[in-house]
Amino acid sequence: MKTSGGFSLLAVLAALQVGTAQAADPGIPATWQEHKTSFNYFGITSNYSCSGMEGKVRQLLVLLGARKDSVHVNAGACGVHDMPFGHALNVDVRFSTLEPVDPAAAPGATPPVAAQWTAVDIDPHRPNWMGEGDCELIEQLRDFVAKNLASRNLDYRATCTPHEIGVNTFAVHGEFLKAPTT
Repeated sequence: MKTSGGFSLLAVLAALQVGTAQAADPGIPATWQEHKTSFNYFGITSNYSCSGMEGKVRQLLVLLGARKDSVHVNAGACGVHDMPFGHALNVDVRFSTLEPVDPAAAPGATPPVAAQWTAVDIDPHRPNWMGEGDCELIEQLRDFVAKNLASRNLDYRATCTPHEIGVNTFAVHGEFLKAPTT
């Protein structure tokens, strides 16, 4: 049966059912946890200016679930005019991410946020601000991501070859705990 708009009645009912199921999903109870950490970047193939590194790390953290207003990134060991000093940068970061909690385990604590596991895919073409030259950065952030961000079903691959920019050299796929979008 077709409606006047060309959609089948069955498709409209299915869409309504999915919307109702999503609205009824209470989410995962989580609280914001602040992280203060640093990492050293050493790039043989790709160099970043301090502001370039800060921007890229900020974008990645927000994509992976950090609260946008909490992300502070400071890259150091930069030379004159924001050019990298050699191939190495020290990067200090402060940010907040959601961590699952059991509300019954901490009565009277800050009320939890109803977070969602959200699929994230990163590769040299997705999102559009990533590129083949970011392989070394992704490779060096593996432990940082594992230690600081709540994830599940994580598939993290980076196979970088020094002095070469290859095709499809990295991919990060998984679900990260994020605040619901409004």
